[in-house]
Amino acid sequence: MKKISAGIAVLISASFLFAQGAKPEDFVSAEYLELLKKDGKIELIHEKDDTNLNLVPDCKYGAAVEAEKIVKTSKQVPFVAEYLYLVPKNDGDDSVVPGIKGTIDDVSVLFRSISKMKGMKYHFEKSKPETLYKEAYMIASVDSDEPVADPVEGSADGLVAYCYQDDHTYGDMKYKLSYLQSDNMLFANFLLAIPMSYLGIKAVDTGNMKINIIAIECDDCYILYLNTDVAAKKIAMANVRKQIKDSMTVRMEAVYRWFLNLL
Repeated sequence: MKKISAGIAVLISASFLFAQGAKPEDFVSAEYLELLKKDGKIELIHEKDDTNLNLVPDCKYGAAVEAEKIVKTSKQVPFVAEYLYLVPKNDGDDSVVPGIKGTIDDVSVLFRSISKMKGMKYHFEKSKPETLYKEAYMIASVDSDEPVADPVEGSADGLVAYCYQDDHTYGDMKYKLSYLQSDNMLFANFLLAIPMSYLGIKAVDTGNMKINIIAIECDDCYILYLNTDVAAKKIAMANVRKQIKDSMTVRMEAVYRWFLNLL
């Protein structure tokens, strides 16, 4: 038992030291890091369906984001956006605003706690933010409608799960969730598992919308990368691209604020 305990202690210490030794310049170019240190955020809306993603952190999960890109056709409306954030750690010092107090394990639990997204707000530019998700919970499979407990025990590495959300604009939404986790990093992929409706029309087919998340714990900060990739149907008399752009931008802001729940 002592040998097992000692081994666990070594693994915990190694993970802690890895995070403590990691610096943002290990994952972000000097050009982008300068902007992040100045503004805390870089937003890139791709005007065309570019093949290159520019803001993906240089890390072991970058290839997973690249591999998750949706192939579009000329009959679809493409939308690709990237958001990169630099968030300082708080470590109990309330003079740091904002400041994350949790570890990468806490981040992992947060992004698996789908039920706690119920009541999440968005449209923060308004005097009274609106409720984004009237309901949110994990389900056993895409064919199920019954809530199950959030799978928050242990590491998220290799986890595949499903969730349901009652979205303010799009109504019933289901996603397939895939996670990878290592010493100081978390990758999460949210894949649309049923068609998404807009104006009573199935605007986005199953599998044609993805949200990728990478969180990296560094010694004194976190790097958070968000990517949304959509192939929507063309709808007569509707500016689908503008709708998707406006919709996803405020939703990514909501996810970022969700991340800051670790304050």
